Amino acid sequence: MRKINSKIITKFTSEAGSKLHNKDYFAFAELDKYAIYVIVDGIDNDKHFKSGKIAVSKIISSFSQKPSMKRRYIKKLLNIANKELINESKEVRLKASITIVVTNYVKVRYGLVGNTRFSLFRDGFFKHQSKDQSLTQQLIETEQVELDKAAKHEERNNLYCYLGQRKRLTPYISKAFKLKDGDIISLSTRGLWEQIDSGEMLDVLTESKECQEVVDNVEDMLLSKQPKDLDNYTLAVIFIDKTYKNPKRKKRIKKIIFILIPILVIIIIILIIWYIRHQKRLDKIETMNYHIEDASNYIEDDNFPRAFEEYTEALDLARELELKVEKGDINKNLRLVEIIIEGDKSYQDKKYKEALDKYLLANKKTYYTDNLAKKYINEKLDKTREHLKVWDVLKQGDKKMDLGDYQGAKENYLLAKDLAYDLFFIEAKDEANEKLDKISEIEAELSEKNQKKEEEEKEKEAKRAKAMETYMKGDMSYSIGKYYDAKIYYETAKEIYKEIEEKELVEDITKKIELVDKIIKQANKDKSKAEAYEKYGDEEFDSGDIFEAQTLYIFARDIYEKYNMSEEMKGINEKIEKVKEIIHNQGSIEDTETDKGE
Repeated sequence: MRKINSKIITKFTSEAGSKLHNKDYFAFAELDKYAIYVIVDGIDNDKHFKSGKIAVSKIISSFSQKPSMKRRYIKKLLNIANKELINESKEVRLKASITIVVTNYVKVRYGLVGNTRFSLFRDGFFKHQSKDQSLTQQLIETEQVELDKAAKHEERNNLYCYLGQRKRLTPYISKAFKLKDGDIISLSTRGLWEQIDSGEMLDVLTESKECQEVVDNVEDMLLSKQPKDLDNYTLAVIFIDKTYKNPKRKKRIKKIIFILIPILVIIIIILIIWYIRHQKRLDKIETMNYHIEDASNYIEDDNFPRAFEEYTEALDLARELELKVEKGDINKNLRLVEIIIEGDKSYQDKKYKEALDKYLLANKKTYYTDNLAKKYINEKLDKTREHLKVWDVLKQGDKKMDLGDYQGAKENYLLAKDLAYDLFFIEAKDEANEKLDKISEIEAELSEKNQKKEEEEKEKEAKRAKAMETYMKGDMSYSIGKYYDAKIYYETAKEIYKEIEEKELVEDITKKIELVDKIIKQANKDKSKAEAYEKYGDEEFDSGDIFEAQTLYIFARDIYEKYNMSEEMKGINEKIEKVKEIIHNQGSIEDTETDKGE
């Protein structure tokens, strides 16, 4: 019933222009509930297959079986047409630009791939015009090319999306436009819009009253310009004289009004109930604020356990009232107070490191609680650090002790002893005294050992020099890619270092030997892989796939070059040069054939 109760007039023209063959195609189908209009610009050079006709036929056939104007469905139709062109491509890849227009006689939507054009005119003005999927359109959008110069720009036919491409299709699908009586839709291929701009098209529409008259006048204007190289051109004009009107609309509005009246009554009742509950809510909010204020007062008195209780009561109310902001703020304050309480307990138990961590964490959290309890936390931090400083000085002494700096360790232990005495820190003072006694014993033992050590060092020094020389030769061989020589030098140096018990150097050399072994092993694997690339490249070369052969040869060359395989490099470079020469010659032949074709 939609088609019968609406009026749409469609007229079109499609000519070859100055070309021998017309690759453009236009077709439409007007069904009972939907209508589809398809315009295609064939952009391939195949003389046997008409890409436009193939794409349009496939789309019209699929649409007729299951019509729809959903965005996803239009995209599906375009993908079906794209697949059909790929399947039909024989000697030449079939390619085309396309625009699909679908209407339910009330609204209209279009899908576009390439640079065919859709335009919607209303009341003597442009309502909407499609955008090309071309490099020129991208330059327009980045303001590198002016809009009025797009029709003559050299990149206007350089498309990044078109039917027939093997990569993923990315069509543009428009929103649905509501139609009005008197709207005019035009569809055109590049042969027309390159010569007739939007202003000229609008003038013709204003002066013409009939659909066929518009088509004839635009074509006359195009031919009167007598362009030197006129491409295939197609123009389709669709007059929307009358859109479909639903006869049951008024009854539906009355029905909605009758339904809304009881709903309004229910809403009023709900508002009354809401007001009562809102007043109760306000009372609870006031109680919550009292708890928050009491908690603040307890914090000022350094009574954090009581502050914790007040914040807990306030948090329970905030959760009940689902006050997200207040709940978050209270929770931050509650967590801060909880951390301070934990820090105070650790301090009382003389767990100063644990207490310091808690106070530092609390200090960070004061940033998010408007510096709540900041003064108290700073005081606790100072007291805790004084006790920890004693332990830190003792630990510094222990580190120096481990490193053999006994004089430095002795100075640290004496300082720790003095600090602990001032703080009445008995445990630390006793520990400092024990470590001072231990240093006295160690100093006596060292005096005896040093003399023996000097003699041993002289003997080791000679071996160490020989090992270092061998080690450096290994590094030199490694740096120039002589991995087998490097391994021999490393193993010789390793044995000498084992003998003089230089464990760290033995471990370093062992790692280098393992690394060299991996490189040698990897070199052998990579060489096999390179030989396989070269073999497959030869097979591709013999089969005529020059570009694939070139890629495989380059893969092989990269591996040979990585391991300084000079003989292999020489052979593969000769093959690559041979491939480049063939590609160059083929390019010259194609350019010659193109010139002859033009």
